[in-house]
Order: sequence, then C-alpha cells, then structure tokens
Amino acid sequence: MQDRFDKVLGRLTSGRPDCRILLAVSGGIDSMTMAGLFLNSALRLSFAVAHFNFRLRGADSDGDEALVRDWCRQQGVAFFRQEADARAFAAAQGLSVEMAARRLRYDWFAQLCRDEGFTHLAVAHNLDDNAETLLLHLLRGAGLRGLTGIRETLLLRGAEDASGSTGVRLIRPLLDFSRREIEAYAVRAGVEFRVDATNADVTIARNRLRHEVFPQLAQINPSFLRTFQTEMRHFGEAEQILDEVFAAGRADICSERDGVLCIDIPALRRKGQCGWWLYRLLEGCGFNADQLGQIERSLDALSGKTFLSPTHRLVKDRRELRVYPLSLPGSADLTDRLDVRTFAVFAGFDPQQKPDDVLFVDADLVRMPLSARPPRAGDRFRPFGMHRGSKLLSDFFTDLKLDVAQKQREVVVTMQNENGDEVIVAILGRRIDDRFKITARTRSVAALSLASL
Repeated sequence: MQDRFDKVLGRLTSGRPDCRILLAVSGGIDSMTMAGLFLNSALRLSFAVAHFNFRLRGADSDGDEALVRDWCRQQGVAFFRQEADARAFAAAQGLSVEMAARRLRYDWFAQLCRDEGFTHLAVAHNLDDNAETLLLHLLRGAGLRGLTGIRETLLLRGAEDASGSTGVRLIRPLLDFSRREIEAYAVRAGVEFRVDATNADVTIARNRLRHEVFPQLAQINPSFLRTFQTEMRHFGEAEQILDEVFAAGRADICSERDGVLCIDIPALRRKGQCGWWLYRLLEGCGFNADQLGQIERSLDALSGKTFLSPTHRLVKDRRELRVYPLSLPGSADLTDRLDVRTFAVFAGFDPQQKPDDVLFVDADLVRMPLSARPPRAGDRFRPFGMHRGSKLLSDFFTDLKLDVAQKQREVVVTMQNENGDEVIVAILGRRIDDRFKITARTRSVAALSLASL
C-alpha cells in the first residue's frame, strides 16, 4: 500500500520536491493512516498536521486531539490546532452541525495555508466515502456533476494571496483506497487511532449507507466500489464534454445587462434540450428541480410569470427570461452612488449630445443636495414633454413595458422644495421631470448618473 500511496502522492504533487503539505488529521483511522503513510513515504515531502476540535463529543473530542498532538510530538511533526463550538456556530448561521463543522475547518485550513505557506492541503477521503457521496447525490438530486463523486484534487478556496490568486491545492491521496484496505494496513502497521462512536449512528444518512446498504450491494456485486469508481470517471469525462458544449453555446442564448441575466427564449428553443440548458444557465441561482421544470413549461405561457428562489427572481417576458438578484441597494447606497456634476452652458452646447446613462437638468432649478432611492407606491412626476399635471410613476413604467423586477430596480432622483416636500427630479436613465428641463434660459447644467459599484 505504501508504494501505491507514493505513486498517487507523486502524481498529485506533480513530483515537486519543494511541496509543503498540511495534513487534516482528526484522529480517526483514515487520517491517522494517511499521516503514517506520509511519514514513511519515500518521497520525503515536508508536511505538518492540523487538528480541529469541534467540542461535539466532550472528553472524546479532547481525546482525539491528545492522540494527534502526541503522535506529532513523537514523530517530530509540526502540529497546529484550533477549536470552536460547532453547534453554537450552526445555530447562529442557520446551518446543520455537519455543514457548520465543514465551513469552520476549511476556513481555518485555508487561513493556515495562507499564513504558513503550505502548497497543498491533504484530506483522508477514501473510496467508500466517494461511493457514499455518489449515492447521496443520486438520492438528493445533484445532476451529472454530482455523479462524478469527490474530486481527487482541486484548488483550495479561501487560500488566495494578497493578489487574489491561489496555488494551494486540496488533494485526496487515499481516494483510490477502500476502507477495508485502509483497515488492513492500519492493523499491519500498528497505526494508533480513535473510534468516533457517532459513526455507528444509522439515523445519519451516510452511516446508514455504510452499515446497511453497502453490505447489500456487496452481495449483488462484490466489486461494486470499483464499479462505482469506474462509472464516476466516465461521468466526469461526460461532464467535461458537456462543459465545452455549454461554454461554446452560452453566448448564443443569454447575455448580462446591468447585473441581470437575460435568456433569449427563441435562441434557447433553437438549441433544443431546453431543460438542460436552463439547468446549466440557472446554476447558482437557487431554483430547485420543481421550479426548473415549471420555468421550462412557462416558455409557452404568457408574459409576467414570476419565480422566486432564496436569492433570485426570474421573470418571463415575451421573448426572454430575466433573472434578477433579490438584493437591491437601499436609499442610502443609491444616494452614495448618485453622481451630480454641474457645468456652465458653453457655446455650441447641445443637451441631446450626451451618454445614454446621463440626464441633464437645469442646475438653477433644482435644490441641492439631491438624493436617490427606489420607487415607492404613489410616486408621481411630470415626464419630460408633459406640460401640466403629473403621472403616476407606476403608469410611466407600464408604458415602458417594464416587468415587476425591472420596476423595483429603477432609481428615482429627488430633492426637497422650499416647503420641505419631496419632489422627483428624474428617473435615472429614463426621463427627467419637465419642470427641470434645459431651456434657452438655462445657464448652468447638472449631469445626473449613477456611479458603478
């Protein structure tokens, strides 16, 4: 096993003798075996050990830490430790304890790699872990990407340097080894480890697969782990091909305007397999499988259909789907971004000659300072060209055929008149109020626009 491990490790580190590897060691059989294999490796790579105590099992958690610390002291290996109350963090963040622990440890690992100059983080996932992950993804629904299993190596998120780049890689050198192989090696090599009693709790989905489902699968196919491994590799190859198809065709279907993803429905239909394209285009937007099916069916529906995810709003228009982030800037943020530049009228000045995102008003007719905010119910103004009376802003937006989400993203510029009442000066990028228009008597101009984030 040591020879196989060294070959895998050499491949994962590209044979670089200057690697500095941080080992994530919990004290369990997998990570303690990995530490022993690193110690005895003929590659003689520089490594250190990191242990996170989550305070989940009281004295048992302290016992795990003591084992790892003592092993490092005996072997002359640098030891790093951290602790946190995973349950308290989970409650504060609205996460499961498992997800909270994962976030805590990987954030810390990334920080250690940045601070101490490690080039790799090694974790002890094995072949059984990979098969468990495959089945969990199948049961929960994770698309083709979920069927590729655990990646053997990838860039470690959160380990970016000051320039924003990262060369730190997460590696899994035990991913080709089954749990049975690891247990057999641990017995032969006299690896000391701790047993987590919660691993026997079959109310946990992963443990139920391990203790109840895997034995049944082994009766059907004694080599099911290797079969799964082969299939996951094939799924990964298929995903790479589809990634290339998606990258080549994405620009034909959608564009991004002012932070809004716009999907061209006729172009989407021409591609065929609309469901797959929608799944890929809307990844990361929080829509679940049922919603994705409803969105696909809405392609034949009338305009105005809206779908909400925890993070986005999708609006069906006649010829496109528009996907808006739900987080909208508040009045204070918009006022901070409001750019007001004044200048004197000069010879040859033409108010029609301006950038599309800039509006001109008569600076002597407005009262500074100006403010910016989102639209409100009941807002009225006098659109440029309307010489008397006023119009509801909602009706103005309807005339422009704006959808619900577009209306919420409009920016209203206001001032206070001499009586302290709020008056709308302009709708940025759309129209000024006729009362502040440029005329032959204008001597000073205010140019209104919104600074980019």
